[in-house]
Amino acid sequence: MKTVITYGTFDLLHTGHVNLLRRARKLGDRLIVGVTTDSYDQSRGKLNVMESLEERMENVRKTGLADLIIKEELEGQKIHDIRKYGADVFVIGSDWSGKFDYLREYCEVVYLERTKGVSSTDLRSARNPIVYMGIAGYGRIAGRFLRESKYVSNIEITAVFGRNKEKARRFAESHALLEYYTEYEQFLDRVHAVYIAVPHHL
Repeated sequence: MKTVITYGTFDLLHTGHVNLLRRARKLGDRLIVGVTTDSYDQSRGKLNVMESLEERMENVRKTGLADLIIKEELEGQKIHDIRKYGADVFVIGSDWSGKFDYLREYCEVVYLERTKGVSSTDLRSARNPIVYMGIAGYGRIAGRFLRESKYVSNIEITAVFGRNKEKARRFAESHALLEYYTEYEQFLDRVHAVYIAVPHHL
């Protein structure tokens, strides 16, 4: 019996997920699906998952494609699972191409092309429209906030406000922001929300 194993968050299960599971199933006689836990997603910076672990596992079960559904709880678990379940083939989406080549020591590794035109990110955006945010200030705190914001769905930082035009311009360019302003009211007209990144007394 040939065993295939794959992993994913499977948030907002869509046709792309189902297509990948169906194609993975055809590579063997048995398919094991690992679904990432909330704590594991958070530990790797994935903060935008909308459904609970139970919902995501149940959605995978309903496809009828998985012979066994397990939880992926920690880094390094894949090697343990491959050995434990005697997996012959590890399957993952092609957007991870090369990332899991180290598993070739334990089994065959196959990267499958993703279904074009559909993703969990797109579905999250459809449910929750994007909030365009501006940052007031261009110091260390502003840069740190901008980096962290990339882990949150439906937030896009588009502009910076500051009194010094040259510093605001440099900050916008270094972080690929669309706009910079030295007039606060004009800045407010261009965004939905503002993160204040200046010292408290200012």
